[in-house]
Amino acid sequence: MAEDEGQERTEEPTAKRLEKALEDGEVLTSKDMLLAVVMLGGALQLSIGGQYYFNQFLAAFRNGIDISSVLSRDLPLLSVVGDRFADVMLPLAFFILPLVLLLFIAQIAFGGMHFMPQNALFKANRISPASGFSRMFGSAALIELVKSIAKIGLVGAIGVSYLSGRMAEIMAIGSMPFEAALFQAGSIMSSTLMMLVLGAAIIAAIDVLYQWNKHHNRLMMTKQEVKDESKESDGSPEVKQRIRQLQREAADRGSVANISDAQVIISNPTHFAVGLRYDFEKGSAPMIVVKGTDAVAKTIRELAAEKKLPVLEYPLLARALYFTSEVGTEIHSELYRAVATVLSFVFHAGLEGDKPEIEVPAELRFDANGRAMERKNA
Repeated sequence: MAEDEGQERTEEPTAKRLEKALEDGEVLTSKDMLLAVVMLGGALQLSIGGQYYFNQFLAAFRNGIDISSVLSRDLPLLSVVGDRFADVMLPLAFFILPLVLLLFIAQIAFGGMHFMPQNALFKANRISPASGFSRMFGSAALIELVKSIAKIGLVGAIGVSYLSGRMAEIMAIGSMPFEAALFQAGSIMSSTLMMLVLGAAIIAAIDVLYQWNKHHNRLMMTKQEVKDESKESDGSPEVKQRIRQLQREAADRGSVANISDAQVIISNPTHFAVGLRYDFEKGSAPMIVVKGTDAVAKTIRELAAEKKLPVLEYPLLARALYFTSEVGTEIHSELYRAVATVLSFVFHAGLEGDKPEIEVPAELRFDANGRAMERKNA
């Protein structure tokens, strides 16, 4: 939206914004972190089970070049090839499956695992030559190229530096017996791989912070976007207020029929009118039998004049009664004293003399919109 231009993204993303990001495929991830996890898993497996994998692949190699079973037992060549293939696949499965599991765990821990079926649908822009060229030769591709060169340079420098420090041990391998040389070479390769993992871990840590910050900033929202989303989700506040007003007016119109039960009308004097009734026999608290605002309040006053009901103007009391009680319910307990004073004036004084002064509690004083005047003035 035009009015969003120039606004800073200072608001945290809402649940709806996060859900929309997932639907669009914007999942927090880090390729460097996943690569470092795979390298670490591979290095640990080689350090712990290197002897097992070496023996398995060596046996598979020896069996692969042994064709005596084909010649002596006249076995089908495809059957022999299948057996040799199975000899290789079993250790490969032991090696690869833990790495795949680590990948899933790392991604779930970092950004979660989310599969959106709609993202698997065909989209023409994915095979667009123009989009492809822009991805390959754009500024983003150049930045990624520079980053890749820097990563390779860092990991390579760590590997070269480490091997340089062990050059004497490497040179001594040539003069060792075969088994000792093989063990020494494996030890150097394993420790070198762990050093490369360390370099990859440094890169991964930097990339994790970068990707998180980039993802978070991309999802941040402007104040206007939050307001617009709130309106879409819950409806415009103005519309909701108007609906509530119409509903209230409809209810008030329905209560006008009860005006015959009223004994006194409290008004403010034009916008609010509330009809009260007190049952002397039951001795219970006064009840609201009719109430209304604006046009409905005018109708109540007109009907009260026709029925010769007393109408007293107490603006604060009229609004307090209107906003704190519904038709058919007792008045608020904090208004007992004020209403009792009014009823005493109507029933005992017979409306003779000046109307009495009443006191409405500060916390029950409202403006015409129903907002507490105490908080408004605070």
